[in-house]
Amino acid sequence: MNGVGLGYNYFINMLDFFDNLIKTIVAIFTAGIITLGGVFSHKQIETPVQMPPIQVQAVVQQTESSSIEVIASSTKSKTAKEEEKIIQPEVKKSAIPKPPVASDTTAETGQQNISPIVQANATATIILAQPETNPHPRQMQIDSQAMVGILCYYNTKLTNPLNGASAAGGQEMIRGSGVIVNSKGYILTNRHIIQREDSTEILNTSNGGQLQINISYQLDHCEAGTVPAGTHLPTPQEIETINPLIRIPVLGYIVKPVYISSNVGLSNDEKLFADFAILQITGLSQSGPTFGVTSVPSSFPYAKLLAINNYDLTGNRVITYGFPGDVTLGQNDSFQTLTMTGSVGNVTKVEFGNLAYADVPLVVYTNLEIFHGRSGSPLFWRGYVIGLTTFYVEGNRKESGSVASDAIIKALSGTNYLGP
Repeated sequence: MNGVGLGYNYFINMLDFFDNLIKTIVAIFTAGIITLGGVFSHKQIETPVQMPPIQVQAVVQQTESSSIEVIASSTKSKTAKEEEKIIQPEVKKSAIPKPPVASDTTAETGQQNISPIVQANATATIILAQPETNPHPRQMQIDSQAMVGILCYYNTKLTNPLNGASAAGGQEMIRGSGVIVNSKGYILTNRHIIQREDSTEILNTSNGGQLQINISYQLDHCEAGTVPAGTHLPTPQEIETINPLIRIPVLGYIVKPVYISSNVGLSNDEKLFADFAILQITGLSQSGPTFGVTSVPSSFPYAKLLAINNYDLTGNRVITYGFPGDVTLGQNDSFQTLTMTGSVGNVTKVEFGNLAYADVPLVVYTNLEIFHGRSGSPLFWRGYVIGLTTFYVEGNRKESGSVASDAIIKALSGTNYLGP
């Protein structure tokens, strides 16, 4: 019994021993879990942790200075059905212009990648860095005498396509606008003012039939003139209210083409829009000395071209000065009378070329109202020439376009036609 009792007691003691041992192990293991949990749940961040930057897409819209009212204009995408029309220079004998095809290439402007600085701290504060924008160039003063009225004389030749018979026709006059871009008297204008395309006319014959006649044009010479020195250029506010007319007293200079934009290596759209030329003042016109222009100045006031590739101009106010034909009526009956007037609007979009000019803006679209004779008018932004007024959309003269300054600068690189 004693042996049994000892064995029983020994067995009970062993159970107690193992029970205590298990409790101790469990207690130790549990204490370890709590300790590890406390380390992770209560660790304090003593210094801000730098997080990787987040790329955020933002559109930065540049506008004119606060002193100038800026009217935002929506960009309207063109469809294949819309036609654009080259502004025909004012012609004494009108011809039907050929509507060009709208360009499909659209430039995307105004988008910048902004990398904000993000700091993680107890309050998770996010600090966005300010975007880097290209500041506007300083405002330039426009000299009224940099604006030029142009009158070109063409000799015509009439040809019967049925038998090849030809005869000299009469002389035709074409007028347009331009801007002096070099102190030596170089004038920037549209190519179609000094390089007329051949045309066709249908004539009614005496026996009731019709006869097709082909007409070719040969440039004889061009004359140019400026407004008087010190002439006040109308402000945008004045243009929008009374739009005063400023007459050129005399076309006192002879001008000759020294550069005509080439179509070599251009796409069909680029051939249409890259419409510019350079004329040079070379002497006095026949009527110049009669009306006080007795010599060619050694230096001319001129306007500066500005490349716009680095600016988002959509919605920015622009202005142009030219010599449209619609103001002749009421002045006098002479086709040689050129009167300057202004036009104000906004840039609606900018398009790049799609081949030779794929890397630069080619067309600046605006809502300026355009008329015949304004071909070659400089398009000004902040006093700089950013384009050359060239066309409007058929049926809507306020949907107009200009050859962008970037394309002109690219084509004329290596020449001395631009600048001082």
